[in-house]
Amino acid sequence: MSTYDDESFRIVVVPAIVEHHLTFGIGYHVTPRFSAHAGLVHALKKSVNESGTDITGQPVEMKSTLSENIVAFGFTWRF
Repeated sequence: MSTYDDESFRIVVVPAIVEHHLTFGIGYHVTPRFSAHAGLVHALKKSVNESGTDITGQPVEMKSTLSENIVAFGFTWRF
């Protein structure tokens, strides 16, 4: 499979191209048995460009760009 075909498949099916991200998390013990947690993730913007030919031989260029933010909450109950 050529690089173009591989990138075409990846961009359409699995567009996860992030290389770097920033994370932050915090937890708090509400009681000795219960705690709450929160986390933030910021994936830095990344782009991928690829060019090649489609199945009819016509030149094609593709670009995929991704950045994302994630917020997560969790609770722990010890018993």
